[in-house]
Amino acid sequence: MNSDPSEHRRLQEQFVAHVDKLLGDDRLRLDTTNGRRPVTGLIREVKPADGTVELTRLMSEMNKPDRDLRDRMPAGRSMNVTLSRKRWFFMRKPVGRLWVTCVSPTRQLLAGETPRPMGRAELTEILRQAPEPKGDVPSTLVVMSTSGFAIEANELAERRSDRTVILAGPNSAGGWTVTGPPETRGLADLFDPEAEAEKRRRVRAVIEESRTDLSGAGLAGDRLAARTNLPTALVEAELKQYAKENPGLAAKRLDGKMVLFRHTAANSPAVESGKQNFGKLSLRGGFDMAWIEHMKALFARKGETEKKIEFLSERRAALSQQRDRGYEEIGELESREADMRRQFKEAAGDLTKRRVTGQLLQLRKDMERRQQLLSVLNQQINVVATHLHNLELVRQGKTARLPDTEEMAADAAAAEDVLAELQVSGELADSVGATVQTGMSAEERALFEELERDSKPAAQESSPPGAAALQSSPQQPQRSEPPRAAETPQRKATPGKAIPEAE
Repeated sequence: MNSDPSEHRRLQEQFVAHVDKLLGDDRLRLDTTNGRRPVTGLIREVKPADGTVELTRLMSEMNKPDRDLRDRMPAGRSMNVTLSRKRWFFMRKPVGRLWVTCVSPTRQLLAGETPRPMGRAELTEILRQAPEPKGDVPSTLVVMSTSGFAIEANELAERRSDRTVILAGPNSAGGWTVTGPPETRGLADLFDPEAEAEKRRRVRAVIEESRTDLSGAGLAGDRLAARTNLPTALVEAELKQYAKENPGLAAKRLDGKMVLFRHTAANSPAVESGKQNFGKLSLRGGFDMAWIEHMKALFARKGETEKKIEFLSERRAALSQQRDRGYEEIGELESREADMRRQFKEAAGDLTKRRVTGQLLQLRKDMERRQQLLSVLNQQINVVATHLHNLELVRQGKTARLPDTEEMAADAAAAEDVLAELQVSGELADSVGATVQTGMSAEERALFEELERDSKPAAQESSPPGAAALQSSPQQPQRSEPPRAAETPQRKATPGKAIPEAE
């Protein structure tokens, strides 16, 4: 649970705004002295309140006089709505009451601790503090806890002759959990502040996060509903809509469960055009015989690659779902085995140990049978996936529309001509570049060498002897065989200067 006070304040503001909007909704029908009536047909007297004074007192008691923290804390807002009907033209007679209160773990938030769900004792105390109704007017009490409710606290969500209790709180999936009496399920759903569009967006977000699972086992509607804490019907409807909007995906009921999986041939023109002639093998409906007989009948036909891919994609998803549930069962059996081992270790008498030993033996045999079943399922999935892969390769080869041999030979000959022209052009460019780089006449070469000789002594005098020696050594390989006689005086003079310095 989030320990940020701003988040708890946001939840309170969201819930109060939703209830305020709900008071103008015709669907909100509350218990009155004349039965259940819509609130829009009654006079509504709303009295809001908050717990700012109590919050300030508690902060002073805990020695936390922080104004910024107080502004971020939930204020404990509440709303007392009296439903009345006109009597004798100007008088009002109360016929019902709605009391909504928002509760947060204020002390834990001020201390920086992790909030705990509201327990049964705390909820009992809050219900006791509800305003007393006038006469025999029935009341509808709605308690919203920003930290949720403990399991035992949900038992207080009941309906009696004088009051109906509804509990609302955020859940770990990012939505809301609203608990009410079974006979008022529709009323409890109205107090869910999360709109249906937001719920569908959460379902789509989970689908996007698990897109890698679509190519294998797919996404089952019941598991997705448990993961998002949303009704299964809403999740299944969103799976169907998502499959319609995304080509290549299909949402079908496999083994009694709605599954979204990758359907490589879904909505393809070949499948749509050939459905009329598919007869009892139609993949859009149910099967009239075992799937192996379907495969034999289907693969005996020619030219129906798309239908085969569609059938195998569906079968792979169904087998993968069975395998995943088998793994879950084995996990549960392993947990039971660990519990039995602990019981055997803690047992005091031999009779108890013998009983646990017999149970553990039967459990292991059951686990072995599950393992054998999983082995068969894995083999079937491997066979179906391999055949499906081969069919996809065949379909890809047909749709690629590769050129024939004569066309490829003509293109190869044209490419050779182009390469030959490019080679000739490259050789010509190289010869022109070499001429530009080294094309000096004899007179230009002699003058170039003379200028090099005249500029060399000046460079040696301006630099230290060691640097001159370093400069002369790398330049020698770049010289183009000048006359040795011109360099002899300089070489003799240079060692003569360098020898006294070395001595």
